[in-house]
Amino acid sequence: MKWIDIIRMALGNLRRNKMRTFLTVAGVVVGIGAIVFLVSLGFGLQALMVRKVANLEALTVITVRPGNKEETTIKNETVDKFKSFGDVSEVSPVLSYPAQISETGKDASSETVMYGVTPKYFALEDIKIDYGKNMSGDDAKEAVISAASLKSLNLTNPDEVLGKELNFKIIQLDETGNMKKSKESDTLKLKVVGMTKEDKVKYGYVPLSVLKTLDGEVYSSVKVKVAQRTQVGATRKAIESMGFPTTSVKDTVDQIDQAFVIIKSILGGFGMIALFVAAIGIFNTMTISLLERTHEIGIMKAIGGRNKDIARMFTMEAALIGLMGGLVGVTAGWVFGQGMNGLVNYLATSVGGQANDMFETPWNFAVIVIVFAFLVSTFAGIWPAKRASKLNPLEALRYE
Repeated sequence: MKWIDIIRMALGNLRRNKMRTFLTVAGVVVGIGAIVFLVSLGFGLQALMVRKVANLEALTVITVRPGNKEETTIKNETVDKFKSFGDVSEVSPVLSYPAQISETGKDASSETVMYGVTPKYFALEDIKIDYGKNMSGDDAKEAVISAASLKSLNLTNPDEVLGKELNFKIIQLDETGNMKKSKESDTLKLKVVGMTKEDKVKYGYVPLSVLKTLDGEVYSSVKVKVAQRTQVGATRKAIESMGFPTTSVKDTVDQIDQAFVIIKSILGGFGMIALFVAAIGIFNTMTISLLERTHEIGIMKAIGGRNKDIARMFTMEAALIGLMGGLVGVTAGWVFGQGMNGLVNYLATSVGGQANDMFETPWNFAVIVIVFAFLVSTFAGIWPAKRASKLNPLEALRYE
């Protein structure tokens, strides 16, 4: 018997008992829908957390810090060596100093940390300037400041801050960590061109070449960007072999991914319980179908039907139930997840929050779930199919 004939007969048998078929398929739909809905929640929360930690650009950035030895300080030669690595597309050194901010003619001051960076550094670190703009050049007498750094000066209005010139007294420390005697050249007069909304952490950014005029031959850190995320590991290994400790946002993302593998497995496990119940339903349906069609099977065998054709027909019926249940279940789980996204985002935006999707269903996951439903249902139909194929034709013909 050809496969197309087996499929046609299996579909015909399923149509003969529409209510039973509907209820059995509905059981698979519930199980598959639960798996898709719950695991999609895991995928969505994972993606949301990763987005909060870093953007795709940050995943290709390595932070290099000085080592404990003299030869592992970061100097211009070190930066040039990093630039010579084949996979490296950009290198951005960083200088950092504690500083005091004040207005000319006023005694009040505010403590902060000033970072000497290139304008490209903002893209590497995904730093968002909420008010104003980025520094215009590598040697511009400009600064970008966090709101927290200006609180003590009562400068919280961006319109009042932007374009204002402030005094930045850079505090230098000697090798023992004591403050060096300040000089007039340590105080920089910079125009604030950008401001961030950060009101907890005090920091400020100034062009690297401006801070380098102080003593800037030794950098506090350096950002190394590679072309692709897959190149991060090899580049880090090369840098660490030189004695420099490194960190990367990729470490955090990898830890998040590992944690969510467990979370998605647990969520999927709850859905598996429903699918297991559906598999029992398929087994029960096929067994009842076998009892109802015993006489029919005897006739098929009497006119030349082979055992494997009988087994294939029953197995195909179970497989079709799983396939239909898988397709409808994946669709239902996805639709329900999108509906929850719409509801949560509506509630979030209505109270002034930010819209974020909590449910995501990757297409490859959907395909795997459909195949899984097909295989589980097929497996559930194997025993009834084998039992049907082994029926004695004479006994089957006498069965009423």
